[in-house]
Amino acid sequence: MKKLVISIPTMFADHHVTRVRTALLSASGIQGIVASAARKKVVVEYDDSTTADAIVSLLTSAGYAPDQAAFLPELPERSKDGSAWYNVAHRTTQTSP
Repeated sequence: MKKLVISIPTMFADHHVTRVRTALLSASGIQGIVASAARKKVVVEYDDSTTADAIVSLLTSAGYAPDQAAFLPELPERSKDGSAWYNVAHRTTQTSP
C-alpha cells in the first residue's frame, strides 16, 4: 500500500472535501482517503493498480490541482449611492439598558 500526501490550497470548505473525495473514489485502486479543509491536504492510500500521476490528474480534472494558487475575487468599488455595504469597518452596537 502506498501513501500520497497532496496539498490543495483551494480546498477551504466541507463541500470541497466532498468533491475531492467523490473524484478520488471514482478511481480504482484507491484504498483510503483522508481530506481536511482545515489543513488543505489530502492523504490518499492506493495500491499498485493506480499511480500518483493518475491521482493528481483526477484532482486536476475535478478543479483541485495540487499547489494551485487560491483565487480571491476582487472586492467591488463602493457604490455611487454612498452605500457602505462593501466597506470593511469596525461597527459597534449599543442597547439601551
